[in-house]
Amino acid sequence: MSPVPAASVDVLESLDWDTFVDAYWDRGPVLIRGAALGVAPFDAHEVFESAVTAARRPSAGPVSFALGPRRLADPGDLLPQPEDGSFARYGRRLLRQSGREPFHLVVRGLHAFHHPVWLRARNFLAGLWDRTGQPLLGASTTLHHGTCGSERLSRTPGATFLYTLLGRPRLRLARAGRWLAARPAPGDLLYWPAGQRYVTESSRSPAGLVHLGVPRTAPGPGHGLRSLLAPGPNPAYPQARWGGDDILVQEDAEGVLDAGEADRAASELLPPVLVDALAHYREAARPTAMRRRLAREALLHATDGGLRPVPPPARPGRFTDDDAVRAVERVVWAETAGRRLVAACGHVLETDLTGAELSAIVGLLNAGEEVPVAELAPSARALMSRLAGFRAVERL
Repeated sequence: MSPVPAASVDVLESLDWDTFVDAYWDRGPVLIRGAALGVAPFDAHEVFESAVTAARRPSAGPVSFALGPRRLADPGDLLPQPEDGSFARYGRRLLRQSGREPFHLVVRGLHAFHHPVWLRARNFLAGLWDRTGQPLLGASTTLHHGTCGSERLSRTPGATFLYTLLGRPRLRLARAGRWLAARPAPGDLLYWPAGQRYVTESSRSPAGLVHLGVPRTAPGPGHGLRSLLAPGPNPAYPQARWGGDDILVQEDAEGVLDAGEADRAASELLPPVLVDALAHYREAARPTAMRRRLAREALLHATDGGLRPVPPPARPGRFTDDDAVRAVERVVWAETAGRRLVAACGHVLETDLTGAELSAIVGLLNAGEEVPVAELAPSARALMSRLAGFRAVERL
């Protein structure tokens, strides 16, 4: 008796987010044709540029490379190089170098290495967030490029959008006691819900895929405490240690406990490194400091598009009196504990502008107005320079 052929997943020839959420979100897999997407969530050239950037520092952990059954600790020039120019040429070079041995390149946190990759993914997800809400846990982006398939049953903890950059991967998805087959073409987007079991088959020709993972579980206890309490950069002075002494307002006695006795006891009982850590956490947990860090985290969440970490900022912009600037991204700000924080594109800074001055400038930017640089005070010019580095404003 011949085996029963696998049925095909549902196919959408047009993407309407309301229809998608009602019919498929958290319910079942669906293949969305590339023509239905309008603007693609990923671009092959931009993804390649991001992979090249990530490959320059593979020891940081986001890049892994396997040749046949072996995972290489030092892949060397087997990683993508600028002179390759594209995934197609990179794949052909690897097949020549390896004697056509199967290979598999993985780059995690893909969006964090190249601003255009983050921007496309953020714009794509914005339509979904409008219907479902942006999760507290950030979405993930992972590049898979090569000829190796998993050939084993896998399961993803979150919802997945699988975008095909090149090649024709073959996937089988387990659903309601049967297998569903999918073979997306370049530009197609395959969705499956959290917990979906699937198999990716090996291919003789290289394929390039980006997994866009969306968390579907609530954060565990203690989520975010590291951002609030652990040593981190002060938005005003990124190089300062322990978040910068000034962010912990030494002169403000609000909420301060008389901990002198406890400090002396701790210094006698604990090693010096733990005494220092205890002092830091006590300072970081003070109400004034905590409010500032909470405001900073809220601004990051409001502007990172659900993808974190965001790519690093560019160099601050340089403007002359003859220049005018205009916002290309939404700018938000908050005032807390006597400080004013400004955020855009998942980056936060601190400004000396007053609340009234900041409200006026941000209002003009978010209204799409041109802002002549010659009319700005020094503090406002410094703000525009930093926002240009965040890629939130442009020179006209």
